[in-house]
Amino acid sequence: MRIAGHAVRRLGIGALAGALVLAVLVAPGVGGAAPVADRVTIGFFLPLTGAAAAEGNGVREGADLAAKEINDAGGISVGGRGVRIELVYEDDRCSPQGATEAANRLVARRVDFVGGSFCSSAAIAAQPILAQARIPQVIYAFATDLTGAAREKSGAIYSVRLGPQAKIEMAPLAKYAVMANNHRTFFAMGQNTDFGRSMVTEFRAVLEKLGGRFVAEPEYFSFGATDFRTILTRAKGSGAQALLAIGLLGEMIGITLQYRELGLTQAFYGSDLLENAPYMEAVGDRNKGFYSPWFYDDGADARTFRRSEPERESKTMGLAVLKAFGRRATRDNGWGWGTVHLIRQAIEKAGTTNNVAVAEKILSGERFVLPYGTYGFTRCGQADMRAGVALYEGGFKKVLVTDRDYASTPPVVLTTADLCPQK
Repeated sequence: MRIAGHAVRRLGIGALAGALVLAVLVAPGVGGAAPVADRVTIGFFLPLTGAAAAEGNGVREGADLAAKEINDAGGISVGGRGVRIELVYEDDRCSPQGATEAANRLVARRVDFVGGSFCSSAAIAAQPILAQARIPQVIYAFATDLTGAAREKSGAIYSVRLGPQAKIEMAPLAKYAVMANNHRTFFAMGQNTDFGRSMVTEFRAVLEKLGGRFVAEPEYFSFGATDFRTILTRAKGSGAQALLAIGLLGEMIGITLQYRELGLTQAFYGSDLLENAPYMEAVGDRNKGFYSPWFYDDGADARTFRRSEPERESKTMGLAVLKAFGRRATRDNGWGWGTVHLIRQAIEKAGTTNNVAVAEKILSGERFVLPYGTYGFTRCGQADMRAGVALYEGGFKKVLVTDRDYASTPPVVLTTADLCPQK
């Protein structure tokens, strides 16, 4: 139970003491009944305009559908009561300043939980604001620091990352490049943000562990860049066997089109943005032979392995998206859908709507059924999940060439212990 600052100022000392005693008496595990509100409010800060708006609005679609499904069924069931979900959105424009403003607006609106952002610099900027307000944050961005240095510095003990961090995505991709394709020399380029730098750094660490190397220091481009010809020309003449390119949707489209335009022949390894439908639609068959990580599997793609764990929640979400929009669901929908259903499941398990108690339940090690698999969360807030590797055959066709456990099989390049920073 949180007591807002403006409410405290209105209370006298005696009334405040009484309120604090009441808060203790109804706190989970202390005695009396656990508090259950009539509704919980989940705020999201996402890029709803600008270069990353397509991804942000995909998250919003998934969250809206999940909340509607739950509310239409009577709400979250807690102690025989139905708790409704209310969603609010703020535009972070995929920037630190935008995220700071959005987070402050969400705090002012007294939301119970926050989802966002999948832009790493934005998520890092908002983390201390939400931590100070003791609002649990469900993060989507991949920068390693979000479950490491940034989380620790801001005291964000109730923040968790719903999906993979840079290590989880890059470890299997780098291992597959070396072990399956014998690609050992790379030219690397990436977005000059926490996202791009983290992904390149983690790829490099595994590449070098397995005997590979970068032929030159990575080259970074500004967020929202459109012309990559200069960097790609240097890549073409670098002598590297392969190219690593890390960017968001619009950037990956531009890199792909210009890679083909300039006639590069190096093998192409990209970010997971390659699996976004707008990317595949924009590049057509130009993505043939490209590799990327995958962590969302609705069972529709071809695979070279036997499915070890059915993605139950991705199929449920897929049916909801198909019914609502007449198209296949995406992993962007999964961020929003997953946030709402993670909070729903944690509320049901905790038996309370108290946001701190719910966050503690998420961090308890229990497993949750989510669009990216069934898993729990580590002590540093990282989802204990894994990613595989996909090969694109042109357009919308791709084959999942490794299962999720690939990085954890010999030679092992990723363990659960690796997901949290060593102190």
